[in-house]
Amino acid sequence: MALSETEYRFLEQLYRAQYHTLFLYANAILKNTHLAEEAVQDTFHIACGKAAQVCRSENPSGWLVQTLKHVLKNMERSRSSLYASMRDALPYNDAALGEWQDEESVDLLYGGLLSEEDFRLLKRIALDRYSYLEAAEEFHISVEACRKRLQRIKQKMRKKLDA
Repeated sequence: MALSETEYRFLEQLYRAQYHTLFLYANAILKNTHLAEEAVQDTFHIACGKAAQVCRSENPSGWLVQTLKHVLKNMERSRSSLYASMRDALPYNDAALGEWQDEESVDLLYGGLLSEEDFRLLKRIALDRYSYLEAAEEFHISVEACRKRLQRIKQKMRKKLDA
């Protein structure tokens, strides 16, 4: 993702001008500052990958807002998928996830499905609504390692649930 000097300066100015507004919008939707920050950073990461398109846009701020909306939808879709995977793994499939205050019972339900550490990471992201940054800090790993571990956990759950 090599940016020309012009693209770099343009995106830097756009970042400085729009970050706060985008953050407020994302925070209003997500109601979590860490997730909102992550969503805005993902939006600008996409913008860097499509710098030429953003620079040519008649309305670069609007382009960012639309991209942020897509990022927010993808975040919600991903969390819903995790939530559904956890719900589907429950015996009898009738327990309400919103009533999972008793952590010991949840741990018992998932006894052999995931390791304790994998379960804790999945729970932090899917149920406690931690951002990747928050989870990574708690588990003393990088954000990228956190994302990769979660991806592997999801694959492991799908494989075991399909079996």
